[in-house]
Amino acid sequence: MAVKTASILLLPMALAACCEPIRPTPLDRTVQADEQAQLMRGDFAKAADRMRLAVAEYYNNFGKLPTRNQDAGLPPPSEYRGDTLRSASIGADGAITLEFDASSGRDGGRIVLVPDLTHVDAMGVQWHCQSPDYPRIHDVLPACRYSGH
Repeated sequence: MAVKTASILLLPMALAACCEPIRPTPLDRTVQADEQAQLMRGDFAKAADRMRLAVAEYYNNFGKLPTRNQDAGLPPPSEYRGDTLRSASIGADGAITLEFDASSGRDGGRIVLVPDLTHVDAMGVQWHCQSPDYPRIHDVLPACRYSGH
């Protein structure tokens, strides 16, 4: 009976040792690109959502767009850090620039959110997403376009 008990106890360990999932290597470019895209999407969502809201609130309160993080009550650009995100800043005309590090596939790569006030009374502040640095940004963020400059 003791032998059967030992076998049952060792079975999960034996299965774990023989059947460990295969992990992709850094040389697997497809997996690496997918992981980079996933990390960028996560960092983008965390920073951009909060910043867009702060810019829209500022506009609603003051009738103009902020030109720096401090105006909108946000932390300094360098405090926005993530898996790929290096900084996030509000600049001229309320544009939000997210700068990424090399783990995004391009060191210093930027994604810019440009506010559109065309229909602000009916629709609120709308946003146009563009990137001068990531030609395939649409693959990562479908609503974003490559601006090429």
